[in-house]
Amino acid sequence: MFFSGLEKKLHLQRRLYPPTYIILNEWSGFLISKVIYELTKLEVADIIKAQGGKMNVCDIAKVTGTNEDKLNRLLRVAVSKGIFHSLGNGVYANTRISLVLCKDHPNTFRNIILLYKEYSSATQYLAYDLKLQTDNKEEQMTSFAKAHDGVGAFEWWSLPENKERQEIFNKGMIEQDGIYGRGLFQDYDWSQHCNAKFVDVAGGSGGFLSQLLTRYPTMKGILYDYPSVIEMSEQVWLTNHEELLDRVQFFRAIKILKTVHSAIPSNNASLSCHETPLYSKSKPKLLIAEILIDDRTQFPLIYQLDILMMCMYNGKERTKSEINELLNKSGWKLTEITYCRGGFSVIEAVPL
Repeated sequence: MFFSGLEKKLHLQRRLYPPTYIILNEWSGFLISKVIYELTKLEVADIIKAQGGKMNVCDIAKVTGTNEDKLNRLLRVAVSKGIFHSLGNGVYANTRISLVLCKDHPNTFRNIILLYKEYSSATQYLAYDLKLQTDNKEEQMTSFAKAHDGVGAFEWWSLPENKERQEIFNKGMIEQDGIYGRGLFQDYDWSQHCNAKFVDVAGGSGGFLSQLLTRYPTMKGILYDYPSVIEMSEQVWLTNHEELLDRVQFFRAIKILKTVHSAIPSNNASLSCHETPLYSKSKPKLLIAEILIDDRTQFPLIYQLDILMMCMYNGKERTKSEINELLNKSGWKLTEITYCRGGFSVIEAVPL
């Protein structure tokens, strides 16, 4: 019998631990998520770091304005997961894991964690999603919309009263680009498109695009997203990437490229993408940076992200065969897949 790496690990755990322990440990995940969220919101990792890396819980409670005993119990849970370290006598220290929650960490995931409220509200309606009998996404309300009086995620974030939440979402997407982008740069040869115009569709504030333009001085870019996102992005680029502004354009849209295939220029300029089209003067090509579910999948997180995509946007993480089918229906032929570290792959396709 063949087992993948993930299956071997799970198989070993099931042999070592009683089934009741395994089930209850997995079931309690919702509590772990909430504990991590609350400790992140309280900036506990930042507070401990500011005090040299260790701190007594009574002092942490004073700074955060929380109940010492209850805060201690939350930290105890986090310690059990390796997120913080207990030094005894109520003293806690950061670990390499808790440091990722700090604002100044280069690989921080702080804002992704702070989106807990949006994500958890959507997953509360998972049963609603399971009962749907239609695959027509235009007829199907998302679980998120079900939880927010029929308002979809992007529309909800764009509401004036949710401006602060949208800023957290946009920062979270930048964090995500920073983490996943490294694998994409390490394992795919972008230099072959160094003279192209890269159109980053639904690229948030353009974190990935800014990295491309920085690495390849002859490349130009277009950032294409919702109006509210582009408004924020222009300010981000003005502050952080002013030297790149002469090589980038910002485009706003209510619906983002209903079909990338229809955007191929009639003069036979090329097209490729990072979920995106990218233009050059060679043969048209589409590049898609996407998570693929297959035998290479080693992290349970990818399957969990798939459920989150379903609940938030009626989306999904696809297998190679599903990507191939989607491309064929859209007028593209799959030609190559480059698997990258960090979970993403670069999928190449040409027009049929």
